[in-house]
Parts: sequence; C-alpha cells; structure tokens
Amino acid sequence: MQVGDRILVNKAIARKIYLVARVDIPHSTEKAFVTKSGGSFTIGLKVWKSDYVWSEKSQMWVPKK
Repeated sequence: MQVGDRILVNKAIARKIYLVARVDIPHSTEKAFVTKSGGSFTIGLKVWKSDYVWSEKSQMWVPKK
C-alpha cells in the first residue's frame, strides 16, 4: 500500500473510492489514512491494511472477501 493508491471503501450502504494519503500512522503499523482528496492532513478515515487486497483488474485496493 503506497501513498496515492486508490482504495475502495465500503462505508454503510455506499461504496466509495478514496486515495491513500498516509501509510505511516503513529503507533500503528496496520492502519492507513485515506481521504477523498488525497491530501495528507484533510478529513478522512483510517482503514486496516490487512482488510484489503490489491486487485490487478481494477488497479486499486479492494476489501477482502
């Protein structure tokens, strides 16, 4: 998982594409910070890296099934 990668997030009933803004979260090696804009310090959410897998077909991170 790298900064700038696209990630598909299932949030409530909506599926949205976010951008990975930061992968170096203080005190956690398993979380990444994602935003709609891609900015490092904008409002966004944290996701567990282990919950996602890279999809060659869509060229983005998708939730594990």
